[in-house]
Amino acid sequence: MKSGFIAILGQPNVGKSTFVNALLSKRVSIVSPKPQTTRDNIDAVYHAKDLQLIFIDTPGLFNSEESLDQYMNKEAYSSLSGADAAIYIVSAENLNTSKDDKILTSLKLNCPLFIVINKIDLATAPEMETLLKHYISSFPKAMVLQMSALTNFGIKEVRDEVGKIMPIGPAYFDEKMITDKDKVFAAKEMVRYELLHFLSDEVPHQSAVTIDSFKESKDMVKILATIYVEKEGQVAIVVGKGGAMIKKISMTARRNLQKDWKKRVELVLKVKHEPNWRSKPDKLKAFGYSEDEGD
Repeated sequence: MKSGFIAILGQPNVGKSTFVNALLSKRVSIVSPKPQTTRDNIDAVYHAKDLQLIFIDTPGLFNSEESLDQYMNKEAYSSLSGADAAIYIVSAENLNTSKDDKILTSLKLNCPLFIVINKIDLATAPEMETLLKHYISSFPKAMVLQMSALTNFGIKEVRDEVGKIMPIGPAYFDEKMITDKDKVFAAKEMVRYELLHFLSDEVPHQSAVTIDSFKESKDMVKILATIYVEKEGQVAIVVGKGGAMIKKISMTARRNLQKDWKKRVELVLKVKHEPNWRSKPDKLKAFGYSEDEGD
């Protein structure tokens, strides 16, 4: 059989996680138009007859001096180590290609590169023609493809082209597995997703979630989690008037987890103030954002 690892790279919010979820027809990565939606590399596994593709969904690449942002950039670039192919996703909405060009030129690749233009449903035909010509001429060794991850257009073509160049290899994951992340990670990400969904840009960007207790039985999962925020005033925002916001976050996250896991979920959330945690190595490690944690 053929099998291999494919790193998925790109700037924030170009549709990397939407692409992964569309590939598997299942939510593996949380999706939001806000920065830092994906903070860790997530392996998503596609199974077919005599083929296994492991797509590594990575955080968006951008410049920042914050320790958390530097961690996320390292996570993204680390995905290239041992990769059998790399997919760099660009947005058809962005006609200024200078930043993507700079990143693409800086990539140290030892594997084939696919440049995939996403969100083609949001671009005109002349705009697409301009982008295609640019990437084909500027990066002649890459295969340039186009898709709309949101509408599923072009997803199969990208997957098939990547599959063609995979080496002969073993099945790295059991056929029932679609991700390398466990339910504890999924619970943490679901709470973060609801923070992104219900609150303004600043609060989710400056928040972290830890799972303090996770107990699973045959019919139920009981979870205790803590949301950490950088500013003291953000505690009140997350809690909401009379506890309305944190109840909404908990209820929606619980319902989504129940839908994914097909069993009852009990989720209890609390909020704590942790000043400047994104710039503190010890706090990053405690919250799971550390190379020492194996992320």
